[in-house]
Amino acid sequence: IQPGEWKMENIEMRTINPDTKEVLMDQKNSGIATLMCYTPKISEDSKKMVKGFSTSAGGCTTTFVESTDTKLINETVCNNPDVKSHSIVETTKISDTEFAMTMKSDVDAGGNKTTSINKIKQTFVGKTCSEASKGVKQ
Repeated sequence: IQPGEWKMENIEMRTINPDTKEVLMDQKNSGIATLMCYTPKISEDSKKMVKGFSTSAGGCTTTFVESTDTKLINETVCNNPDVKSHSIVETTKISDTEFAMTMKSDVDAGGNKTTSINKIKQTFVGKTCSEASKGVKQ
C-alpha cells in the first residue's frame, strides 16, 4: 500500500444473531467514509505481512494465512475471559489506488453472539494527508 491519504467507504454492514438468525443491522452504501493517513512506516511494515506471520496482543492473535501481490487474508482469534471472537479479513487489490476489503467476525460476549460481515472499499486520495486524515494514522 502506498503512503498518503486513503478513503475507506462502508459498502455493506450486516450483523445477525447466529442462533436466531435475527438481523440486527443491515446497511448498504451507508455513505460513511473515513479518511486515513498511511505513513511511510506502514508501507514498510506491510512487507512483513507474509503468509505465516503471526502477532499477538491483548489476548488476540493475528495470523496471515495468505499474502500475494493481489490478496492478503488474515485471521484473528481473541480468547479473553468475557469476549471471544474470530475474524477473517480479506483484502483484494483492484489497482494501485483501490482495494476491496471483506471482514467477517463472530463474537461471543458472555453468551451474546453476533456474526458480522462488513464490505469496505479503500481508495487512494493523494500523497499528502489532509488534517482530517491525520488523526487516523496507520
